[in-house]
Amino acid sequence: MLRVGPAGYPPGSKGAVQAVERVKALGLNALEVQFGRGVNLNEERSRELGARARELDIALSAHAPYYINFNSTPEKVVKSHDWLMRALRSTDTMGGRIVVVHAASYMGRTSEQTTRKVIEALKQVRRQMEEEGLRPLIGLEAMGKISAWGTLREIAEVMDEVDGVEPVPDFGHIHARGQGCLKTKEDFQEALDGYLQLHPGRLHCHFSCIEYTDKGEKRHLLLETEEPDFALFAECVRDSGREFTIISETPAPSEDAARMRAMLA
Repeated sequence: MLRVGPAGYPPGSKGAVQAVERVKALGLNALEVQFGRGVNLNEERSRELGARARELDIALSAHAPYYINFNSTPEKVVKSHDWLMRALRSTDTMGGRIVVVHAASYMGRTSEQTTRKVIEALKQVRRQMEEEGLRPLIGLEAMGKISAWGTLREIAEVMDEVDGVEPVPDFGHIHARGQGCLKTKEDFQEALDGYLQLHPGRLHCHFSCIEYTDKGEKRHLLLETEEPDFALFAECVRDSGREFTIISETPAPSEDAARMRAMLA
């Protein structure tokens, strides 16, 4: 089954419950709750959100705080662990399937050194999740800045050693990091195949058009800019026969999610 929805509540939503109702009204069936600046849903509101989402068949996910960095000082790593755990607890309460995380920046270390730090940190997170009985998956996002950890190879290395982790390809980020590499359907297919081979189940994806520099991602752009062209990605998705959740991360995520849904029909 194909699921499409926005990153964050649709405009004008007065709270989480109304947000999923608006998502449904737009003809969409997924919502990624944004905890980028902190987990701001208490347990009661998380339960209410989850109950209404189940009634409306809206698949929930969440994005962990942006300031997580498992390749930082010991103090920051401890805080990052706590921030991710808070997001996982709230997502578990609402019945969300996956929490997406920006895991690290290189901070002058090599890819191998940074990957090892991420592995060590996520093993600790997974141990605590098991102790608390938390069910969400950890989604490692493909990152768009050259300075950010999160290539396909790096994510695969973590998945080899840590259970309960999935890749989250962000095709705007892949395009930016690759300096405009997604120009044709074949380009998209090659990028997508790497993630489909890595993960055989439902693939949770992000998509936005994007402006980039030689340092990678600069800012997200509307779908109409076609940089890269979502229509080419949509062809690959339709041809794959696989299950996808596609989250719109453009500056108008709800409106563009509805456009994506129409293009995928």
